[in-house]
Order: sequence, then C-alpha cells, then structure tokens
Amino acid sequence: MIATTETKSRETKLPRLLTQLPGPKAKRVVEQDAKFMSPSFTRDYPLVAKRGHGAVVEDVDGNTFLDFAAGIAVCLL
Repeated sequence: MIATTETKSRETKLPRLLTQLPGPKAKRVVEQDAKFMSPSFTRDYPLVAKRGHGAVVEDVDGNTFLDFAAGIAVCLL
C-alpha cells in the first residue's frame, strides 16, 4: 500500500495515555471487582476495557492501547 496524505492522516499513535495507569475509573471498577471475584481468577494487568475496534482498545478512562493479547481461537496477523 502506498502511503498517501489520506492514509497518513488516519494513523493512530499508540498508546495514547490521558491518565496514570490504571486511571481513576478503572481503579474503582477493579476495587469493586475484587470484592466479588475469586482470587484464583488472576489478571496480568487491571485493564477495564470500554470498547475495542480491530487491534485498538480504549479503557474506561479514555486511554487507548494497541491490543497484543489474543484469546482462544484468535490469530493476530
């Protein structure tokens, strides 16, 4: 694909951090979650995803990340 001014303007620089990590909203969700979830259900990082599209994930605080995590039966290209 040849990079044009149109494709360059759509490039996303990631991560885009608006808060310290985890952000204040994510901290509240993680604290609430800890009250009800089994400690055997571990997580690598306290990410509280709000939305995702393609390989980009946005958390509840508006921070955006490139998603390197893969689920079952998912192949990253």
